[in-house]
Amino acid sequence: MVAKRRLLNKRLDAPHVRLYRWLLDSPAYLSLSCPARAVLVEIARSYDGYNNGRIALSVRRAAERCNIARGTASRALDELQERGFIECVTQGSFSRKVQHASEWRLTFWKCDVTGELASKKFMSWGREKQNAVSKYPATVSN
Repeated sequence: MVAKRRLLNKRLDAPHVRLYRWLLDSPAYLSLSCPARAVLVEIARSYDGYNNGRIALSVRRAAERCNIARGTASRALDELQERGFIECVTQGSFSRKVQHASEWRLTFWKCDVTGELASKKFMSWGREKQNAVSKYPATVSN
């Protein structure tokens, strides 16, 4: 009986990507292009619960995983950074003798490297545009 319950729990706890409704309904997510959404899912797929801040994903690997061109993958990563979904912790390069992929942090989960809480920067993405214009126009009295 206990062995059956353990097998059942293993099936229920199978690796998966969880994207909450509040994230999917955010203006920042709704404004993402399809390649950027695919790259976000691939980065989230690499998160195992203990490696946020050390999620390695190069532009080439993102292009292979999402079946898109390298230039499109690079623009998708830039778009995700600009909207606030991911932050680059370590910049990758080919200048080393060993190739090194960029390491990313998802902002909607706690950073496992620094212990920093989830910033959820993407939730305030559209607000700076809204706050730039005043609700009440300035009036000049004579």
